Amino acid sequence: MVRKIVLSIVAVLAVSFAALAQNKQVSGTVTNSDGLAVAGATVIVEGTTNGVITDTNGAFNLSAPANGTLVVSFLGYEEESIPVAGKTSINVVLKTASEKLDEVTVVAFGTKRKQDIVGSVATVKEGLISNSQATSVSAALEGAVAGLQVFTSSGQPGSDSSILLRGVGSLDGSNSALIVVDGVPFNGSLSDLNPADIQSITVSKDAVSNSLYGSRAAGGVVMVTTKRGSNDRIQINFTGNWGVTSRAYKDYDMVTDPGEFYELTWYGIRNSEWAKNEHDLAAANAYATDALLGEVGNYNAFIIPEGEPLVGLDGKLNPNARARYNDSFADALFDTSFRQEYQVSAAGGSDKSDYYVSLSYLDNDSYVIGSDFTRLTTRVNLNTQLRKWLRVGANLSYSKTDQNGVQESTSAASNPFDVARGWAPIYPVHAYDAEGNLKYNVDGTPMYDAGTGQTDGTISRPTATNQNVVCSMLEDVRNAESHNLATRLFAEIKFLKDFTFTANYAYDYSHSFQTVYYTPTIGDGQSFQGRSTKYSGSGTTTNFNQILAYNKIVGEHNISAKIGHEYYVYKGRGFEGQKTRFFDPMNHELINGGQMEYITSSTSHHNIEGYFAMADYNYGSKYYLSAAYRRDGTSRFLQRWGNFWSVGAGWRISKEKWMENATWVNDLKIRASYGTQGNENGNLGYTPYQDLWSVTWDGSQLAYSPAFYGNPDLTWEKQATVDAGIDFRLWNRVSGSIEYYYRKTDDMLFQVPKSIASGRPYNWENLGAMSNQGVEFEVTVDLVKTRKVNWSVTLVGAHNTNKLLTLPEENRADGIVAGQFKRMEGKSIYEYYTYRYAGMNEQGQPQWHGFQRDDEGEYVLDEAGNKIPAISTNYSYAEKEYIGKVATPDLTGGLSTTFKWNGIDVNIATAFQIGGWAYDSSYVGELSQSFYVGHHRDMWKTFNPETMEGKYPIWNANDSVNTYTKASDAHLISASYFSLRNVTIGYSFPKKWMQKLGIGGIRVYVTGDNLALWSKRQGFDPRVSVSGGNSGFSGYAPLRVISGGINLTF
Repeated sequence: MVRKIVLSIVAVLAVSFAALAQNKQVSGTVTNSDGLAVAGATVIVEGTTNGVITDTNGAFNLSAPANGTLVVSFLGYEEESIPVAGKTSINVVLKTASEKLDEVTVVAFGTKRKQDIVGSVATVKEGLISNSQATSVSAALEGAVAGLQVFTSSGQPGSDSSILLRGVGSLDGSNSALIVVDGVPFNGSLSDLNPADIQSITVSKDAVSNSLYGSRAAGGVVMVTTKRGSNDRIQINFTGNWGVTSRAYKDYDMVTDPGEFYELTWYGIRNSEWAKNEHDLAAANAYATDALLGEVGNYNAFIIPEGEPLVGLDGKLNPNARARYNDSFADALFDTSFRQEYQVSAAGGSDKSDYYVSLSYLDNDSYVIGSDFTRLTTRVNLNTQLRKWLRVGANLSYSKTDQNGVQESTSAASNPFDVARGWAPIYPVHAYDAEGNLKYNVDGTPMYDAGTGQTDGTISRPTATNQNVVCSMLEDVRNAESHNLATRLFAEIKFLKDFTFTANYAYDYSHSFQTVYYTPTIGDGQSFQGRSTKYSGSGTTTNFNQILAYNKIVGEHNISAKIGHEYYVYKGRGFEGQKTRFFDPMNHELINGGQMEYITSSTSHHNIEGYFAMADYNYGSKYYLSAAYRRDGTSRFLQRWGNFWSVGAGWRISKEKWMENATWVNDLKIRASYGTQGNENGNLGYTPYQDLWSVTWDGSQLAYSPAFYGNPDLTWEKQATVDAGIDFRLWNRVSGSIEYYYRKTDDMLFQVPKSIASGRPYNWENLGAMSNQGVEFEVTVDLVKTRKVNWSVTLVGAHNTNKLLTLPEENRADGIVAGQFKRMEGKSIYEYYTYRYAGMNEQGQPQWHGFQRDDEGEYVLDEAGNKIPAISTNYSYAEKEYIGKVATPDLTGGLSTTFKWNGIDVNIATAFQIGGWAYDSSYVGELSQSFYVGHHRDMWKTFNPETMEGKYPIWNANDSVNTYTKASDAHLISASYFSLRNVTIGYSFPKKWMQKLGIGGIRVYVTGDNLALWSKRQGFDPRVSVSGGNSGFSGYAPLRVISGGINLTF
C-alpha cells in the first residue's frame, strides 16, 4: 500500500515538472511609463539565445519555458526580468533609465555601455542622418556634435566635406578625422556610403577614446556602424523620394540689369577721369558719355536713335533706348533641377542568425547645367552563431558613382560661376543682329557669341575672346566614375568562460576613371584643337586585426582587458595621359588625338603595423579606471616606431549613498583622461625621408630636377591631450555633458622655408609646438513627455583657442608669413597679419597705416631712432601688422528639435557660428576697378565727386597700384552665421489602418536641406574653409533640396 502511494506521488511530481518544463507560447506588449508602445525592444529567454524584437505596436510572441524568465531591454530604458510562472500573457512596462545608462555605444574595437565610458564620445542622433538629403554623410554632421566643424569647398553633388574636430592640431600634417566603418578604418569617401544603411555614428574626440587607433586618430575618429537584422520575421522597407534642387542661398548683390550696368560704368569712367584730370567734373561727365561703349568693347545691349548717346551727361540711360537683347549667362547656366532616390531593404533573422540586405539608387541633378551625380549602392550584412562558442559575420558593400562636374578653377572663362558673376551683364550668350534678332548657324541651331564678332563683326569682347561657357559646357566633358567594394569579415570565439578571441579582416578595393576634355570648337581647348586628359587609378586597402578579450565580474568588481595586433596595407596605382589635336570634336578618346602631351604612371605603398592593449575596471558601476597602450610602426619614416598611451578615470557621484535624497539628480558622473597620440599623415607622400626627382628629356639628354625634398630624420608628430568632463541627467528631463580639453602638439610635421643659399626652398622637419584648448557642451531637454506628445530640444556648442607655442630658432624673431596670417610664437595661427586701412582722404583716395617716408622712400626716424607712424595714400608704404582679429570663431554649434504627436513627427536641425573674421575675396573681386567686368551694387557707394562723399574710396581705374581692393583689414567681415540645415515633417498612418491593409506601416514626409543661411553679407558663406577665406569667383554654392517621399514597411 505504501509502495503504491509513493509511486503515485512520484508520478504526480513527474507530470508536474514536465508541465513546468514544457515550453509555452507567451505573448504580450512592451510599453513605457507613459503608456506608449516600445517598438524594437528585445525580449529574450534568460540564459538562452531565444528571443524576438517587439513590433511597431510593442507586441511580441515567443516560445518560453513555463518556469523561465523573460529579459526585456531597450536603449534608454532599464532592463526588466519577468518570471513566466506558467503565464501565456505578459505585459511589461519599461522605466526610463537615468541618462540612458544602458545605451551601447560603439568605441574602438568594440562597444561599451554609455555609463562606463570615461572618454569624450558623442553619438549623432539617427534622425540627423536619415533626414539629410546630402549626397555625403559628412555634410549631415554640421552642427550635430560639439567641437565638430564641417567645411564644404564645393557644392557639386557627390563632393565630400572635410571634418575638423577640436581645431587645427597640425600646421602641415593632416587634421582630418579617421573614418571607421563597422570597426575597421575606411579610406574611401563618405559620399560612397548610403545614409539609409547607417545605424549610428559615434564621434570620439579624446586620447583615451582614440589611442587604440594609434597614429591615424590624432584628428579624432568618426565611427560609422551599418544596420543589421534582428531575430525576427523578415521586414521589408521601401522608400521613394522625389524633389527639386536649386542654389541654397542668393548670390552676391550683383548688377544684373544691362541698363543699370551702363549707368554704373559711366559713373566709374566719370570718377576715374575726374581723379585723373584736375577734378573737372563737367569735362569728366562728357568724357564718360563719349567713352562708355568703347570701354566695354562696343557691346551695346540697346538700340538707340542714331546720333544719341547711350548714357547722357547726367549719367542716366537714354530714355529712347530699347532692349536689343537681355541674354543672361546666369539664366542660361543655372536652373532648378530634379532629384530622385529609391531604397529597398530587407532585414530579419532567427535566434541564431540575422541579415540585412539593401539596394539604393540616387540621381541628383545640380542647379548648374551639365552637373549631376548618380550613385548605386548595395549592401549585405550577415551574422550567425555557428556554435555556442563560435560567431561569424560578413559585411559586403558595393557602390558605383558617376559625377559630371564643372570647372571650378579661379578666374577661368570656362568656369560658370566666374562668368555668371564676373562678366558684365551686357555680354550675350547668343549672337544677335542689329535689330536684336537671334542669329542661327547654317545647321539651324542658335549661334553662340564667342566675343569675336558673332554679334557684330566690328566689335570684340575686351576679355575672354573665343569663349562661351554655355557652349563649351555642352561639349566639354568633366566626368569621374568610381567603383568601390568593401568587405568586412569577422570570427568571434568564446572560450574558458571569460575569454573571447575576435579576428577582423577587411579588404577594400576602389577604382576611379576620370576624363577632362575641352572641345576644339570653342573655349579653353580651341587653341589646342581640343585637349583630352584621361586618368585611371585603383587602390586596395587590407586591414587585419586580432583581439583577445577578457571580461570578468566578481561581485561588484567589473574587469575587462584586451590585447591585439593590427596590420594595415594600402597599395595604389595610377595612370594618366593627355593628347591634343583632335580630329573628331565629339570623340575624346586618346586614340583620336594627334599629339601626345604627356603620359605618366605611378604606384604607392603604405604600411602600418600596431600592437595594442587596454584594460577597464569599475567597481559597482561607480568608480572607473581605464588604460590603453599602442605601439605603431609606419613605412613613412625611417624611424619606424612610436609609442602612444592613455589613462582615464570616472566617478558616478549619483551612485553614492549620500546622493539618495537628491532625487532630482538622476545621474551625475565626472571623468578625466590624459593620453598621447601620433600623426604620420599629411602632404608628405609615402617616402618623405628621401629626395624625389623629376626626369625630363630635352631632345638630346636626360635632365633631372628636384620634385620633393626629403628628410631621413623625420618622425612622428606627437599629441598629448587632457580631457575632463561632467555627464548629467536631472529631473529625468535634462541631460547632457560639459567638458574641457587641452591638446598640445609637439614635433610638428613642418615645411620649414630655407634660404636661397641652402639650395633647398624648404625642408620637412619635426619642429615647433602648438596648443588647442576649449570648452564643449551638449544639453538635451525633454520639454514635453506625455502619452501622446514628445518634444525635445538639443543644443551643442564649443569654444576653441589656438596658440603657436614654439617655432624653429631661425624663425622665432620674425615669424613666418603665410598669406593673410603670420605664424608667430604666442599667437594663433589664424590671427590676421595684414595691412591696416585708414579710410579716405578728402579726394576719396584710399589710405593705409604705415610709417613716414622721405622722397626716396626711406624711413624717417625720430630722435630716438624709431620709425614715425604715418598714414599714406601710397600702398607700397603700408606696413603689415597684427590687427587683433582671428579667423577662428568664438562659438560653434547647433540647435535641433524633435516633436511627435499622434503620428506626426517634426525634426528641425540648425547650425551656427558666432565670432571670427573672414577675408571675403569674392566680394573684393566684385569691387574691381575695371569697366568691362561684373560689379557689386556697392560700387554705387564709392566716393562721388558731386557730393564729395562715399562709403568706399573713389573708383579710379587709372591707378591699379593704390586701389581699395588691395589686401587690408578693410575686407575682413564677420564670419558669424546661422543655417537652417534641415526641416522634416512626416506622418505615420495609424497602425489599425495598416493592419487592415496587411501593411506594417506607411509614412509620408516632406523634407528640405540647406533651406536658409544668414550671414553678414548676401552671398557670403563662411563655411568654405577654416581659415575664413573663400575661393573668389569660383565657388560652387551648396544645393538646396526640397522633396517629398513615402516609406512603406511590410
